[in-house]
Amino acid sequence: MIVPVHHPAPELLLDYAAGSLREVQSLLIAAHLAYCPDCRAQVAELEACGGVLLTDLPPEPVSDSLFGTLMTRLDATAAAPPPVPAPAGKSVFPGPLRRAIGAEPEALEWVRVVPGVHLSAWGLGAGTASACLLRMAPGARVPAHRHTDSEMLLVMKGGFTDEFGAYRVGDVASYDTGTPHHAVADADGECLCLLVQDRPLVFTGPLGWLLNRGFRF
Repeated sequence: MIVPVHHPAPELLLDYAAGSLREVQSLLIAAHLAYCPDCRAQVAELEACGGVLLTDLPPEPVSDSLFGTLMTRLDATAAAPPPVPAPAGKSVFPGPLRRAIGAEPEALEWVRVVPGVHLSAWGLGAGTASACLLRMAPGARVPAHRHTDSEMLLVMKGGFTDEFGAYRVGDVASYDTGTPHHAVADADGECLCLLVQDRPLVFTGPLGWLLNRGFRF
């Protein structure tokens, strides 16, 4: 059984339970919960506490037509999309991410950043925040960069190390604004991560000028 060592910050779990996170952050937290029984328990407790607080609130007055309006809107709601078919074998993606993407890694388009490092053409955006997939070949190095805002990585296959530690399946790596970062994939297999960032990163080092202008090797 996978038991993650690195978890999202407690305040992120609280915001997730309250429903106040942006879509891209919520997706990463939901995917981490699929791996982590400890964080699932924390979120369940937070949701239960929120329910208790709601029951203690005084009732709000509503119009007589509210119920009819609500039912009309429900009838007009488009049918939910059909569920994503389960892959023939075990999916590398946790359930929430598989439903969001609708395909396995082999069926996606990938953009090479440098040899051995690819970003998925699939992505999500919410304001300045974005999510995509990061794929690293065994032993590949992500070019040195710094973060212009917060960033999180969820490992779904393999693992990597950086200046702050080692991360394996289910782990969440979190980085603050200005943090330098130079990830290296484990040598014994491919590393696949969900990458969520609030703003684009800035590459540094010899290749930085070219990479920051969209050049890919």
